[in-house]
Amino acid sequence: MEGKQAKTNSQFATICLFHTCCGVRRCVVKPTSPSTNIMHTDINVPKADSILLALTRAAMWDEEPQAEGLPISEDEWSKLLIMARKQAVEGLVYDAIIRLPEDLLPPATVMKAWIADARTLERNHMQHLHALAYIGARMEAEAHMQPIVLKGLPLASTYPHPEHRRSGDIDLFYGSRAQCSAADDIIESWGWPISRNPSHESIYNMGDVVVEHHGLLTLSHVWFRRKRLTRWIEDQLTLPESTKETIIEGLPVRTLSPELDMVQMVCHIMKHALNEGIGLRHICDLALYTARHHDVWNKSLLRQWLTRFGARRWTELCLCYCTRHLGLDTQLLPWPMKASPKTLEAFHCEMMKSGNFGLMDERNISRPTEGRASQMFTARRIARNVWRYFKLSPLESLGWAAGLTATRLAGK
Repeated sequence: MEGKQAKTNSQFATICLFHTCCGVRRCVVKPTSPSTNIMHTDINVPKADSILLALTRAAMWDEEPQAEGLPISEDEWSKLLIMARKQAVEGLVYDAIIRLPEDLLPPATVMKAWIADARTLERNHMQHLHALAYIGARMEAEAHMQPIVLKGLPLASTYPHPEHRRSGDIDLFYGSRAQCSAADDIIESWGWPISRNPSHESIYNMGDVVVEHHGLLTLSHVWFRRKRLTRWIEDQLTLPESTKETIIEGLPVRTLSPELDMVQMVCHIMKHALNEGIGLRHICDLALYTARHHDVWNKSLLRQWLTRFGARRWTELCLCYCTRHLGLDTQLLPWPMKASPKTLEAFHCEMMKSGNFGLMDERNISRPTEGRASQMFTARRIARNVWRYFKLSPLESLGWAAGLTATRLAGK
């Protein structure tokens, strides 16, 4: 046992040396909440979930984690690592773990796996930065096009340690479907294979980095307002105040205004929650983005736009979850919000089961792999999610469900 603890201590020393030598930032200018490490009791949360949330919460606000619920066994630590990966917050939880007292650290075997995850995230983060810098510079030099960067690296910049936020791909938007198509042509002229699909999204690879061009900022699934909202977005993006320059680790990039960015972010989260599921990382993004921009956005305009897209009540549910579980100060909310405890509990339970994009959802193990049975499995899952969130966004929920179910049943 002493030998195992010695290995753990050695790993901890290695972690500290890494952060010292590499200059990883240990503090961040941020709004904090007096209740960051307090678990609200109006929702029943299992012990493992509670520990995961507490460690995530502490890392989000760059605070010392509390030891409530610790120590735990090696088996419990292993399960917690799996949970963190499932929710795409393994980097965040790592940041909290390395600040625990030595006697509360995970066993060496688990700590080694967590360190490996953190290093992978750091490498991916640097690859994304280099890829974005290259694509942005070459696009501007050759075609005078400056992409708008969505999600990903701009959201990572709101974290105390951006390199430990898991990123999937680089999402770029060029202002309209026509401009996106022109950008696709330029990528092809570089000799890079690009896959275009009918939903106005194109995907290509720059080395190990996946890049996606979006022809639409967000798409309403309500057929009778889809074209109107698409035109409205494209009109908004002709205004100079619709975008701004953001510096990401020394790299200047073009991003959306806080109001437009919030709209596309919550619509993106809602789309995935209605389909395959979301992870805790999506909600952490929302909490930190709200904290970063609470004093700069036009709150009246934001509320109006979210209502226009049928996403205001969905936003309120997500932000209420942030205040109850992720330490977001209620004073940082754009307006007073409330959500049903029952809906919040259902939201939490579904997120814990589905995880990030449903990639580790155990319920999918029994999913049929082909044919009509597979299509019906998807249709039933969508129906359950629509029923769960129908009151929050009835038209978008029904429109999304009808469209996707029809596509799945058609076998497309």
